[in-house]
Amino acid sequence: MEQNSRWSWSEIKKILAVAVISSLIGALAATFITSSLLYGLQQPEPELKPQTHKVNQTAEAVIPAIAREVTPAVVGISTVQVDYDFFYRPVETEAVGSGIIVDTAGYIVTNDHVVGSADEITVFLSDGRKFKATRLYRDPSLDLAVIKIEAPDLVAARLGDSDTVVVGDLAVAIGNPLGLSLQRTVTAGIISALNRMVVVRDRRGEILMQDLIQTDASINPGNSGGPLVNSKGEVIGINTVKASQAEAIGFSIPINIVRPIVNSMIEKGRFDKPYLGIEGIDREIAQVMNLKVTVDSGVYVASVEKGSPAAKAGIKTGDIITKLADKNLYGKA
Repeated sequence: MEQNSRWSWSEIKKILAVAVISSLIGALAATFITSSLLYGLQQPEPELKPQTHKVNQTAEAVIPAIAREVTPAVVGISTVQVDYDFFYRPVETEAVGSGIIVDTAGYIVTNDHVVGSADEITVFLSDGRKFKATRLYRDPSLDLAVIKIEAPDLVAARLGDSDTVVVGDLAVAIGNPLGLSLQRTVTAGIISALNRMVVVRDRRGEILMQDLIQTDASINPGNSGGPLVNSKGEVIGINTVKASQAEAIGFSIPINIVRPIVNSMIEKGRFDKPYLGIEGIDREIAQVMNLKVTVDSGVYVASVEKGSPAAKAGIKTGDIITKLADKNLYGKA
């Protein structure tokens, strides 16, 4: 008897399914082999760790703690200066700035250009109290001043060590930008550079300021005299000036310059500033001021004040001082 050679429908479906699956496997294998030959074996990408983001999160978490700790020691300063017009009539000029309490006895550090010429100084505390202040010390060349108030329950800031500051460190500025209506504004950035020199021109004349800390933390008029703070909540500088022709370039006086002045004022009630009696020029000053003076090392004596310690010691114009207290002096450029 002749056997039926036709396939059943169920057998046909099984054959088709096997064929389709085989073709898919073949296509995938071909794709893999081709890409491997062209590009090499593809390794799975490792999971990227958010290292930079983690650092930013840590810095951002520190700033609120800094603000809480330091803000009670930051003060607003309002001044009144009395001048006279052509007819000798009194004309009052008002100005504002910032300051930082450095001792609970009421000693406050600020800028000379904030209070140096003021006839009346008023200090505004973070708790809303206000007190009249007395100016104890001023130094226009450093743009520093120390004032004092008589007030109970004051909070003093902790002073750090500006010699340990490095470029890239966190920097937080606290002050009163654009007036007392924006008291104790907190801005943050980094230390942009160290040992900067700038020439300041204002009503006091032309002042050459050296060894300043440069920061991109926002500093505006009214911030003057406020603190620049590190990540530990320590004051490392006193904000003094910003570059008017650029954004995010501000300068602070290192706290290690301020510290001996403050300590002397607290201990002795005065600060005896070291005095040599010369106008000196080093290599960096010569470059900044575009002076035609060649100074490779040491300090060039441009002039000697009569009767000064330098004059009594026999120092003359044109001399180059190469050592001070047995320490070599080098040009900074």
